Amino acid sequence: MKRSKEEKAADRERFRRLSFAQKAEHIWIYYKWPILLGLVFLIIVGSSVNRRLHRKDSVLYLGLTNVVLSIELEGSVTAGFLENAGFDPKKTEVTLYKNLYLSEDAEGDSHRISYASKIRLFASLEGQKLDAVLMSRQAYDIMSQSGYLLPLPDLLSADPVLAKAAEPFITENAVILSDNNIEYLLNEDDERQTVTEDVPNALVLNSLPLFGAFEEPVYLGFAGNTPRKEACLKYLSYLLSAAK
Repeated sequence: MKRSKEEKAADRERFRRLSFAQKAEHIWIYYKWPILLGLVFLIIVGSSVNRRLHRKDSVLYLGLTNVVLSIELEGSVTAGFLENAGFDPKKTEVTLYKNLYLSEDAEGDSHRISYASKIRLFASLEGQKLDAVLMSRQAYDIMSQSGYLLPLPDLLSADPVLAKAAEPFITENAVILSDNNIEYLLNEDDERQTVTEDVPNALVLNSLPLFGAFEEPVYLGFAGNTPRKEACLKYLSYLLSAAK
């Protein structure tokens, strides 16, 4: 029912005569939900604006697979690279995937962690959100055999000087070209047959100043489908030249 002007004027006069506490209570009772919805809207908008203002662009995506870095070394392979390459640390970052664990013989909790890590790695590769990987020997074998790593000649052909500097550190590993494991498990083939090829697809880093403290070999490889090859070349150049 539409109210008259006189009724509206009377309501305004009654509201004017209320105390401050009574006015606040009246507003809360009758306008609670619009106020709450407005606050939620402002929070969402504010959060979105804040994320946009402080969002950093990833210039490189780095995975740590079966490798744990000290806080100091973690800073060297991320912030140190940004500074060396001339990136603005306020606007850019190296996205670091930590706690990735790969194993073919894992059991129990280790098996679950390995399975979850494989899913994370596969999702990152499929989304082209993985560029470089620091790996143990076991992880390197798995990554190489799966065909996840970029052959280094394909990367280094763009920079002959860097290729020459990297040559002493390059190593080869097997890449599976064909495998009848599924047919063998289904008894469709009598024998397991695997065809492999040795490919230069990683570098051993232990003789470099940054990685001299590691007792076990540490390998660096690059994702086969990385769209940031230029950043990968800069990253490799940084690691080869960085002092501890």
